Amino acid sequence: MSDPNPYFPPDLLIEILLKLPVKSLIRFLIISKSWYSLITKPSFISTYLTQKIKNTQNTLLVRHYNNSHNKEHYSLFQDIKNTPFSLNFSTELNFPLNCQLGYFRIVGTCNGVVCLCDDLFGELKSLVLWNPSIQKITTLPLPLINPQSPHMFVLGFGGTTTTTNNNNNVDDVEYKLVRLVYHKKNDDGFARYNIPPEVEIFSINTMVWRRVIGVEVKHCLVEFMWSQVFLNGAVHWIAYDVDPANGGVRSLVMSFSVGDEVFKEIMLPEGLVSEIATNLSVMVFEGLLCVVKYQREIDGGSCEVWVMKNYGVLESWSRLYRINLVEDMEKVVGFRSNGEVLFSTKGNEMVCYDPNSGDKKDLGIRGSSRSFYVQNYVESLVLLKGNGVVSDEFLEGMGSLSMQ
Repeated sequence: MSDPNPYFPPDLLIEILLKLPVKSLIRFLIISKSWYSLITKPSFISTYLTQKIKNTQNTLLVRHYNNSHNKEHYSLFQDIKNTPFSLNFSTELNFPLNCQLGYFRIVGTCNGVVCLCDDLFGELKSLVLWNPSIQKITTLPLPLINPQSPHMFVLGFGGTTTTTNNNNNVDDVEYKLVRLVYHKKNDDGFARYNIPPEVEIFSINTMVWRRVIGVEVKHCLVEFMWSQVFLNGAVHWIAYDVDPANGGVRSLVMSFSVGDEVFKEIMLPEGLVSEIATNLSVMVFEGLLCVVKYQREIDGGSCEVWVMKNYGVLESWSRLYRINLVEDMEKVVGFRSNGEVLFSTKGNEMVCYDPNSGDKKDLGIRGSSRSFYVQNYVESLVLLKGNGVVSDEFLEGMGSLSMQ
């Protein structure tokens, strides 16, 4: 097939393509070699992502696991202020994977890519990247560090932009995973793992894991139910220190800068630093680093939502509000742009709570409470070019026409 319009101004063509949805761009890949080359070019993919982030309304990725059907459900919800949060106002995604034991752990999301791992009971069986927008799956090689002795590991996922030297335009985004492996101590004290852990990093560009030598991570991350958020170019986890002299515990946020591969610490305010790390959860609230503190009691307890208004500034931590965990409300799973808070419940439901009015609404979403996941999402072309598996529909479309 020849170029449909060889005299079409390239700059104008790019401007038009940047305004189109992903599904249209995928169809245009089969028009000609020149269009395929343009749309899959790293600079176009990055520019398209930047435009989407700037111009797209707030969209939430919602995941829940249906126990009765043994199926994971992923949906995109347009978070418009006056729209009730309901699956009736969402678009369900085709999730093509099956986890061996229930549902995948979502390591994190970044630029439209979801990182998933199958690691129930501490054994990592598979690790994949999935871009729902283009239905592309990239299966990653398993890590290098696999000790036979008792251990636990934590993962982090994020991306970093690189720029050209000439015009300072975004040229590419490199995606990395970082893995920390903690070896268990022989004693039964609170500090059950040796520090520092072993560290390895995986780059999507090279598709290779590499060990990191000489990096001192001085903190321990929360075991089993660890979670991460990606913000300001860095992965963040809840961490803690233990003073062996007096047994005192200090909680904090540990970060990993994806670009320069440096571990840092973010101190918590007085209202959080002495709290046991397992009672804290790191999240993102309206683009700000957020920590939720839980106070567990027989009658339900409460939670506090704290945000860091100026990133990296200890004095900028502020408590937004305190919520009583009533009627089986268990854990914060996300925030809406209108200020409502999404909770999982002990009854395996997702509910919506308004901290201003105190109103609580059942959303009709059922599933394993730990499977609930809500995070901001942006449509992208990331992973379009490279190794991986795309949808059958896309493969059939590519096979039905030849490029000349």
